[in-house]
Amino acid sequence: MSRRAVAGTISLIGDPVAHSVSPAMHRAGFAAAGLDGMDYVATRVTVDELPGVFGSLRGRFVGLNVTTPLKELVLRLGLVDRADREVASTGSVNTVVFAGGDVRAHSTDGPGFLAALRRAGVAASRRALVLGAGGASRAVAGALLSAGGKVAVAARDPGKGRMTRSRFGADVEVVPFEVDRKTLQRCDLVVNATPLGGPGMEHRSPLQDPEALSPGATVFDLVYRPRRTLLLRQAEEAGCRTVEGIEMLIEQGVRSFALWTGVDGPVEVMRAAAYRAMDEPAEVVR
Repeated sequence: MSRRAVAGTISLIGDPVAHSVSPAMHRAGFAAAGLDGMDYVATRVTVDELPGVFGSLRGRFVGLNVTTPLKELVLRLGLVDRADREVASTGSVNTVVFAGGDVRAHSTDGPGFLAALRRAGVAASRRALVLGAGGASRAVAGALLSAGGKVAVAARDPGKGRMTRSRFGADVEVVPFEVDRKTLQRCDLVVNATPLGGPGMEHRSPLQDPEALSPGATVFDLVYRPRRTLLLRQAEEAGCRTVEGIEMLIEQGVRSFALWTGVDGPVEVMRAAAYRAMDEPAEVVR
């Protein structure tokens, strides 16, 4: 893999970003890979601000990570020139590369999710329930389908539920967000792709009836701060295996790292840095 960005800064954009461990994780990766001219920062960008600031972001940075609530908006506003297969199929962007005058959009969320499952020893070809119907949800659903899984998506927003149905058709079952007991019990993988349980919502769970979880099922919460969300605690009480969201953050980050630099991300270095940074605030710039 040839090196692309030998110098420059990558930025995470979204709102909020103050809780992110990505700057510490990627800085550690750059140092370990000998990319001394690379840096990574977090930049708070709201939905309303994105159209007006994207041009300046392109001038200041050599690439971006994109997080909530901008993953779909980057595409809808026509801000990218090229999109990879995952972006085209899911309508979600989490990585942008500025190269040769082009804005190239990628999604490493799905492959990162599958890698985190493999690390946890969990097969992807399962009957899965994905909570939420935003960009991260569709990336996870698409990845699970590609691995032979059966997927139901519980949509909080009816409009996003319709978008999911239009993307995947009959391959994905779209169900109400208030998941009934029967639907929950027939799933052996439950994935939270909503912000419920995260910063400012630590006392909220996306499940109304967590006691209906099947013992032995796997519950994967994409929220990574706090590490042990209310949902994961409920899942443990129900006898489920749990996977923390920090693992997906690491695996998708390793893949984004390679897209920006042309160098394989040093996964164990980045993993160690991410866990260390969980107790440290991120640097946020404007």
